[in-house]
Amino acid sequence: MSATRSPPGRWRRPAALQTLLALLAMAAAQPARAHGFDERYDLPVPLSLVVGAACAAVALSFLAAALFARPVAAGSTQPWGREIAVPRGVLWATRTAAGLLFVLTVAAALLGSSDPLMNLAPTLVWIVWWVGGAFVAALLCNLWPALDPWRSAFEALDALARRAGRPAGLSLGWRWPAWLGLWPATGLLLAWCWLEVVHPLASSPLRLGCAALLWTAVNLAGMAAFGRATWQAQADVFAIVFATLGRLAPLRLRLPGEAPVPPPPASAGQAAFVMAMLSTVVFDGLHGSAAWNTFEQALRAAVPAAWLDLNGRFVGTAGLIAVWAGFRLAYRATLGLSLALLQPAVPARLLAAQLALTLVPIAAAYNLAHNFSGLFIQGQTVFQLLSDPFGWQWDLFGTARWHPDIGLVDARLTWNVAVTAIVGGHMAAIWWSHRVVLAAGVPPRRAAWGLLPLTALMLAYTAVSLLLIAEPMVLPQAAAADTATTIPPLSLRTPT
Repeated sequence: MSATRSPPGRWRRPAALQTLLALLAMAAAQPARAHGFDERYDLPVPLSLVVGAACAAVALSFLAAALFARPVAAGSTQPWGREIAVPRGVLWATRTAAGLLFVLTVAAALLGSSDPLMNLAPTLVWIVWWVGGAFVAALLCNLWPALDPWRSAFEALDALARRAGRPAGLSLGWRWPAWLGLWPATGLLLAWCWLEVVHPLASSPLRLGCAALLWTAVNLAGMAAFGRATWQAQADVFAIVFATLGRLAPLRLRLPGEAPVPPPPASAGQAAFVMAMLSTVVFDGLHGSAAWNTFEQALRAAVPAAWLDLNGRFVGTAGLIAVWAGFRLAYRATLGLSLALLQPAVPARLLAAQLALTLVPIAAAYNLAHNFSGLFIQGQTVFQLLSDPFGWQWDLFGTARWHPDIGLVDARLTWNVAVTAIVGGHMAAIWWSHRVVLAAGVPPRRAAWGLLPLTALMLAYTAVSLLLIAEPMVLPQAAAADTATTIPPLSLRTPT
């Protein structure tokens, strides 16, 4: 995902520490390190105290939730949010602008410069849309339904088909198998991460443009086969990711002509999809780190040489699957113990699916911690690229000579945002899980006891995530004192 991967730390870490971090990262599957600058930041207290204080805050949030949390509304799968209606004129304007920008992006990818730093498509896709859109969806409102060019194109074609005499429009009326659930979307999300980090798709504008055209065909065909709403709720991986993150936002959109949308029912594979959201960000941060190098060496020693390739795709694929499987195994084992203690009045399968959604704040927090500096520093290049989207030396808006202000986000801000996001995400997850369990009819005292295993898992997540973020940032003079960290050099999201 990065044109230049952040190098390992400037000091040689002991082999035992590397092995320990690799085991914690790959087996326990913890969060990713942040991207930023190669500048020193001295913590005011030892790192061990930061980790201890973070875990203490998460533990105190468990006590607060046990005492003061109230059940979520009946049938609700999100604990907050206010619905706002979008005027028809605003919707038309945003969809038109988004559609034109999509066409420009694909055209730039197919016809423009092959240099990902000079072509609009990689920056707009990986930085502005994928990272920036996730931030907006989680922190403000999921705007994707009003911007989605594939949804707009299908609805326009569907309306034309109805006017041409087809009462059902483009819909073929196929039924989505209930047993299939979100499993296709889970596979697509893992595949998208693989293309982003392991495969050189992200560094090739042409391949990115071809992938956009391929997904356009698949997306429109799926909407026609199963209906737009069903397809986007079960298989459209991007719509599902933004909608899942949008459960956290204070605002929710209601588009013109749409009735208030009830919470979607629990789907098969829902927990696996949330685990994929967590693990893909973790994998992106681990790839190329010291812990990853240790994992790669261990894998190369364990598998036949014929399986390995020079570009590391086998190792990358194995690592991605290992991180996702580690998340699933840890969560399923802990959840099983919690369900046995909770003894809910509702079916255990339903409560398990609802509890999986309470991990969404952690996924959003990991994403924020990992990508904060990249969005606000690397994202600035979009102003330059919009003036010259094809890399043809244009200057349409007078911003072709724009240079990112690298002082906009410094190491201290990046570190503080990462720590706050990780602690806050785990606290929100604990609070939400209490509300969900209470809504399932579990008495408050039993709810507190039953959620102890999941809370212990979140405490472990908190500790190891902070250690993994700090580990590649520690300078040699700070290693002994355990008081200083740095942020690794700025890296681009478009890999070589």
